[in-house]
Amino acid sequence: MTHNANSESRGALRRDDFPALAQHLGLARVDIVAESGSTNEDLAAAAASGAAGHLSVLCAEHQVQGKGRLGRTWVTPKGSALTVSVLVAPKPTLGIEALSWYTMLAALAFSEAVEKVCDVQLGIKWPNDLLVGQKKVCGILAQLVTTPSGLGVVVGTGMNVDQHPEELPVDTATSLRIASGGSVDRTELLAEYLRRFAALDAAFRAAGGQADTPLAGKNESLRLLVQHRLRTLGQIVNVEFPDGTKVTGEALELERDGGLAVRASDGTRHHVLAGDVHHVRRADGKYA
Repeated sequence: MTHNANSESRGALRRDDFPALAQHLGLARVDIVAESGSTNEDLAAAAASGAAGHLSVLCAEHQVQGKGRLGRTWVTPKGSALTVSVLVAPKPTLGIEALSWYTMLAALAFSEAVEKVCDVQLGIKWPNDLLVGQKKVCGILAQLVTTPSGLGVVVGTGMNVDQHPEELPVDTATSLRIASGGSVDRTELLAEYLRRFAALDAAFRAAGGQADTPLAGKNESLRLLVQHRLRTLGQIVNVEFPDGTKVTGEALELERDGGLAVRASDGTRHHVLAGDVHHVRRADGKYA
């Protein structure tokens, strides 16, 4: 049987589930809208005007102008994904280095949520993807914003939840439906993601935004918790830097500022803070 977005009715998120959850977690608000050009852009605008406070959440049933890293378009069938942005604007504000960790914090939160809700194991691909095996299931895009109380960051995530294979744009992508072999309750998954995000945010702020300080309730630092799930480590990677230069080498470790340490074939060590990273596929079809 062929499935497509027009032939199958997908359930909407249950908005009534979130007011009590927001109060319990200390979220400023949870807004679920039918459509958004970009949840990141909309929430960033609200943050800049002072209309959105710390841990404001904006989720869209359908995002029509979504962007990933490097301006790539990201659009999914209505009701098939979780497109959600969260504003982090603590008082007093964290430093830029601490705020830069929120891409990885969101990746960790969503990994934990997916494992609890649908028992699918996710890995993190530096700097901003979640993988099932070697296939991408989620992209994350964080952007710094200036709020009336100081610097903040909006973290947007786009999780493929209910797509069938023919609804995915490339064969290197997958969805939780495909990975788990059944439907996934998007409302339950969103609620669990927000629980995990809020808990990690509180623990990270309690640690002073220090990525190497053990988090309360975890007994490990944010850097180590992320590093355990980082599929990029040990891989041979091609790195394309924003200035157009490239380097190929082995990904060694996640550094204290969230950058990636890469050892090139000539033995030189590179500190990668910004760039496009590709895992290199070997001649046998596997990844190095």
